[in-house]
Amino acid sequence: MFPVNLFPLRTLSPAAVGQYFTLVRSLTCGVSRLGKKAEQLENEEPTAEDLPVTFVDDDAESAEEREARIAKLQNKSRLLPQHRNMLHGVLPYEQSQSWIHETVKYKRMMLGRYGIDGSRVDPRVCFPTKKETFEKEEYERVAFPFSLKQMMDANEAERKARKAATEAREAEVARKLEKLDQWTTDLNARIAKKEAEARAAKERKDRLVEEVRRHFGFKVDPRDERFQEMLALKEREDRKKVKEAKRKEKEEKMMEKLQKKTAQLEIGDSDASREQTK
Repeated sequence: MFPVNLFPLRTLSPAAVGQYFTLVRSLTCGVSRLGKKAEQLENEEPTAEDLPVTFVDDDAESAEEREARIAKLQNKSRLLPQHRNMLHGVLPYEQSQSWIHETVKYKRMMLGRYGIDGSRVDPRVCFPTKKETFEKEEYERVAFPFSLKQMMDANEAERKARKAATEAREAEVARKLEKLDQWTTDLNARIAKKEAEARAAKERKDRLVEEVRRHFGFKVDPRDERFQEMLALKEREDRKKVKEAKRKEKEEKMMEKLQKKTAQLEIGDSDASREQTK
């Protein structure tokens, strides 16, 4: 291919000689591949899709191929086939592409969306199987053990019980509100009584202390032992006097009650005698 005398091989290094033969081999392979490609193109006949529309032979393609080619040319949306089908209300996939497409839930969804003819799904998938029916009944039996009538009766009984409890609470509050004034009066009376008792005790204490000081005739420290002894003696005497006064007051009340009872008995006896005389 190349004249040998143009390349003085003896003057070249071994590396340069290797590069020279590699270049020659690559050129030879490239020329051979180009020749095979040209022969292949000459033997093949162009298809209807490869040729422009003006050069398509209508007699060479069928009606279905022609419709498919026209539809492909009309599709300018650049959407995926499944997305374009969904846009036009058609089943997205002609065949199942994933295990999800074989599930009952997906088939039911396609049937409800595209209908029997459009979804190509057997409508029997919408009805539960015997196993599903049994499992549902078992779940309802465990989760809802009572019937509708029983639950309604229980709800009505609970409502009546709540109403009765509310009415009883309202009645109790009303009854207590009626006694509120009396309770307030009693409370104020008890508070006044305790305050009076506290004042009386303080006055009695002051009086006893003054009596002890008058007994000694001079000022004595209240912490002194003699003062404490005399004060304790005065307190005992005062308690005795108070006790005696209470006893007398009690006796007087008892005598007053006896007198009233005796008077009532005398009046009753006189009335009985008068009736007998009549």
